[in-house]
Amino acid sequence: MKKLTNQRLASLRDWMATNNVSAIVLPNGDPHNNEYACPRWKGREWLTGFTGSNGTVVVTKDHALLWSDSRYYEAADATLEGTDFKLVRMSDLGVLNINQWLAKNLSEGDNVALLGGEISLLQIESTIEQLTPKGIKVETEHDFLNAIWTDRPAAPKGPIYLVDEQYTGVSCADKVTQLREKMKEQDLSAYLLGRTDESNWLMNFKGTDFPDLTTPYCHTLVTLSGVALYIDPDKVDQQTAESLTAQGVELKAYELIQSDLESLPSDTKILINPNYINFNSSQSLDHCDCKRSRPIVTDLKKVKNDTEISNLRDCMVRDGAAITKAFYWMYQQLENNAPLSELDISNKLNECREQIADYAHTSFSNIVGYAANGALNHYMITEESNAQINANNLTLIDCGGSYLSGTSDTTRTFPMGEVSEEQKKDYTLVLKCLIQSLTIMFPAGTTCAQLDGITRDSMWRHGRNYKHSTGHGIGFGLEVHEGPQNIG
Repeated sequence: MKKLTNQRLASLRDWMATNNVSAIVLPNGDPHNNEYACPRWKGREWLTGFTGSNGTVVVTKDHALLWSDSRYYEAADATLEGTDFKLVRMSDLGVLNINQWLAKNLSEGDNVALLGGEISLLQIESTIEQLTPKGIKVETEHDFLNAIWTDRPAAPKGPIYLVDEQYTGVSCADKVTQLREKMKEQDLSAYLLGRTDESNWLMNFKGTDFPDLTTPYCHTLVTLSGVALYIDPDKVDQQTAESLTAQGVELKAYELIQSDLESLPSDTKILINPNYINFNSSQSLDHCDCKRSRPIVTDLKKVKNDTEISNLRDCMVRDGAAITKAFYWMYQQLENNAPLSELDISNKLNECREQIADYAHTSFSNIVGYAANGALNHYMITEESNAQINANNLTLIDCGGSYLSGTSDTTRTFPMGEVSEEQKKDYTLVLKCLIQSLTIMFPAGTTCAQLDGITRDSMWRHGRNYKHSTGHGIGFGLEVHEGPQNIG
């Protein structure tokens, strides 16, 4: 893979020279700026081999750099070793961000290419704002990824399916009514749902574009008189189409979104979120009155209704029982001196969850890390890294399930036998942080960032820290990371 990475980098630089491009910026970016991208939009991963959720590549004639945060330092170093790419540790103090680095290292008259259809309006506007005063041009019309990625995967065509109201608690029609009331309060005539899980929530459907996610690639445009769902027609069977149509939803081809945005009347007051609309789509709305704000659906779906809460509580009990069976099996294997590996535990977790009636799939790839692997944030098991587990050291297990009745995300750290005094201390400090988080009393108006700092107090007192946020919201059968709640 490392040789292939250098070959792909060379091809990219050849393209840059031919097209007179000074630098390119490449994240794993899809048209919605979703947290997870399907293989077609994993350009950064294809180029570098780095699989972490956060990372952006910058390539010039003389530099090949990957910016990533502290969760992935060890994994990125291991992946990039032996390649021409170097890691930029973006969480460290004093490190330049990408736009600052470009402004410092490029010259007046140079240009930077970004994929306008795959990068958010917010990110490209920020780049333009910081580079234009330096005389550096930002270009979004180049499609350099398609030019060098000759076997690039096609967009997925996983079918969608409707979820019964016994799980959602509220019909699509009632949700649209709620949404329009909020639109009227904000004097809006239209609202573009950019993040794909917003469409899932509004129309009570799930998708299968991803093996571990319920959100399919789609756009939704809501006006005061209509709802249009832009989606590949191959994803919608006749029964689903008829049901959505009966609820007032017009189905349109995914690629028509930009032309339809261009056709909106000039007096349209439309809500967009600059983080969830790609730059090219935003240009189709230049003639409209665009209001930038947090999506209305974010605040509607963050508060679970009584049906969702009841289902979720039952789901957590059943999910907890399933993983407890797997944990019991794990210790039985150790006691019987039977072979046990990280993949063995991961497979057993899946097997136990699959016995639950409304189970759909894992809510993210299982993380099972033994010894040093457990210290790698978002560690991914491979056949090469799969560690054999012995009756000593620690094993970290982070796993979750996606059900019709909810979503789970559970992290546990297990002593497999004798552990060191340092490990006992770290384990105890993390436990104290958890207890602090669960028991703290705080006034209204306290921010999640403040709670994050208070939670870390026990570790900070001992000169320790953890390189990730403290906690996050979870969607109801949707994304395993759901805002706006984020203790970090």
